[in-house]
Amino acid sequence: MPVFPCLAECEGRDPVALPMNDRIQRRNVIRLAIAQALSMTSMNVNIINTALVGVLLAPVAWLATLPLSLQFLTSMMVTLPASLLMARFGRRPVLIVGVLISSLSTTCLGIAVVTANFMMFCGGSMGLGMAMGIASYYRYAAADGVPTNRRPKAIAYVLAGGLAAGLLGPEIARRTVDLVPDILYAGCFFTVAIVQLASIVALAGLKIELPRKTASGGRPIGAFFRMPVFVVGVICCALGYALMSYLMTATPLQVVNVAKLGTSANATIIQWHVVAMFLPSFFTGSIIARIGALRVLWAGVLFYAMTIYLAVGAITFWPYWTALVTLGLGWNFLYVGGTSLVAGVAEPEERGRVQGFADLTTMTTVAMASLSAGAIHSQLGWDAVSLAALVPVTILVFALAWLGVVQRRDPQMVV
Repeated sequence: MPVFPCLAECEGRDPVALPMNDRIQRRNVIRLAIAQALSMTSMNVNIINTALVGVLLAPVAWLATLPLSLQFLTSMMVTLPASLLMARFGRRPVLIVGVLISSLSTTCLGIAVVTANFMMFCGGSMGLGMAMGIASYYRYAAADGVPTNRRPKAIAYVLAGGLAAGLLGPEIARRTVDLVPDILYAGCFFTVAIVQLASIVALAGLKIELPRKTASGGRPIGAFFRMPVFVVGVICCALGYALMSYLMTATPLQVVNVAKLGTSANATIIQWHVVAMFLPSFFTGSIIARIGALRVLWAGVLFYAMTIYLAVGAITFWPYWTALVTLGLGWNFLYVGGTSLVAGVAEPEERGRVQGFADLTTMTTVAMASLSAGAIHSQLGWDAVSLAALVPVTILVFALAWLGVVQRRDPQMVV
């Protein structure tokens, strides 16, 4: 088994193209899963509290979700540059910078709540969005140097780190909501600012080779637009993530402010939603390896259809809880399945622009979805929010049907 080059070689210059051995691959996945867990903890606390803080600080009601929308907008703007920087300097330094930005931004959010400064709160949300845009590459980093048939498992195992966040994030939100005397929510942000720093320890030992460059530099991005596998993979990632964000953004507003079920019920609903998002990751990769990504993606669409059915007309705790659980399951199958398609089409030297474009598209769609969630909920109500979700679900159905037709026409294409 080849000896993996030292970390300085991997991150400082083009290394000899040697496959990473199994031990290094496993350690990378564990380190990335830990970083994913802590990143998602920050995101969960942010999702649970930000819209509620927005209601308190925003000058008008429909701007309550503006901080979340700015967060996703900033993620959109950062994704492509972050991917190109990783291709040039390596994954490790860029990912560590993202952790530092996350900690500083959540500290800023806490200060903004204490000072009741909505503009500062929006600025902190944008910083957190930048960090989350960088953190979105944990899953792609797990696939680097891994054989093609094992990439879905590596991606899924890193995303499984979010399961810990599903347990830790809501507990932080619940137990630190009044940590700062007489000021709700500020303590939540201060707490995750400290917790997030533990990611630096995990990422410091990450060992991933820089891709070896060729004279051509790989295929241009336009070549991938002609690949049905890539196009459908991007659609599934983008709409799968956007629909999840859209409904999860509106849920705290509905559960706390309209249904009057309380902040504890809201934290519990979000907690189990996040568990449903990440628990399947322990076996999603194996399922993809066994039955193919296309069938897994269809299962994700089915779960989203169930979510809409359950959400319309929901009044009490359990319909909201069940709808958010099926929403989490749908997200997992669509996001892991879509990511595995995108990760499988690019050579190492092409991944910067290919993965960057895929995540740029994803975060653009998520930003628009999160902003529309607050506007639709404040003007038309929860049922309108739920029924509007039929539009992206229909697009997903047509995209997967098209990929199925292409696959039947080309038996050599395995999806």
